[in-house]
Amino acid sequence: MSDKNNDQELEKTTDATADEVTSETEPNDAIESVPANSVQFSVTFDDVDDEGTVDDGIYSALASAETGATDETSEAEADAIASANASAEVTERNAARVDETLRLAKTDHKDALAEHAEPQGKATDPTMTLASRIDRVLVGGGSDDILLKTYPTFALNKVTVAGPKGKVNILDDANFSCYSGHAYALLISDDPDSGITADAKRRALMGVMSGLTTPASGTVMNKSANIVELEPVELRGHRLGIVPQLHAVQPNLDAEQNVLYAMNASNRNFLKPKPVIARELLAKVGFSEATSGVAVGTLPLVQQRLVAIARAISTEAEVLILDEPTRGLNADDEVTVFAALAKLAHTGDPKHCVIVLTASRELAEAADTLFKI
Repeated sequence: MSDKNNDQELEKTTDATADEVTSETEPNDAIESVPANSVQFSVTFDDVDDEGTVDDGIYSALASAETGATDETSEAEADAIASANASAEVTERNAARVDETLRLAKTDHKDALAEHAEPQGKATDPTMTLASRIDRVLVGGGSDDILLKTYPTFALNKVTVAGPKGKVNILDDANFSCYSGHAYALLISDDPDSGITADAKRRALMGVMSGLTTPASGTVMNKSANIVELEPVELRGHRLGIVPQLHAVQPNLDAEQNVLYAMNASNRNFLKPKPVIARELLAKVGFSEATSGVAVGTLPLVQQRLVAIARAISTEAEVLILDEPTRGLNADDEVTVFAALAKLAHTGDPKHCVIVLTASRELAEAADTLFKI
């Protein structure tokens, strides 16, 4: 009886299993009829083989991956080491070249730039490269330096000043150029053929050079500026320092007050107290008298001329124009005045462009450059 019951239970279990198998193998249309929200997904990891042992395939794969990564790291490190070695070799070669260059420099006592320089007056070799020609100009110095400047500091470009009606021109195409760092002399002489005197030429020149007279033709230039187009305060207060023969100083004022008078008239701003600057300028031109308390009109004539020069440079003008600055002086005083002017032209910051109008050939020949008018 119990065996029969067992057989019946076995048959039921077998039928249930068969129903489950049949349900799993039904066509897709049966599956599609199941609502979407009732579908379940499951993932099974089978790490146990048929014999009941754990499959180590996953762990073997992980181990292989780690081994591969270790190999790749080793290759990268090898590449880095190789690159570092190559850089070291390049550095060593460069250092060797530098050492070789230094050794050559020590044994070669010639100035490389001097090899490019040519004696003045020598014709330029047309086969020279542009760089060599530029080096020659830069090293040559002297007049070649002027070639690199765009504008002269002060220049008359074919200036004509007409004479009285029906008379010949006082100045006819006067033409010269001046640069800072140099002292120039305009040697003025009578012209017997035309009847124009040296004094007439001198007055005409002072008029056009100071901007008080407009030339009939031509231009008077301070660098790129035509001086007739500038305001008087700009011209006389910033650009030009003028020392005329007459009224160059205020005779009733002392030396310091004379310089302050010019500084105040310029409307310039100064970084230091103006009295301090005035005393420094007087010392710069070689003034040797008391700077205050003594009227300039009572001082020797040479000291008055030095005060006039200090006034001219007090506005920081780059161009100094002087009308017969040594007239009436003895030989020693002439040297004193012209030495002060040469110092202003050749030394200091800024270096000035000094232009002296004179009828004295001896004084004119003491300048760096002489122009005959």
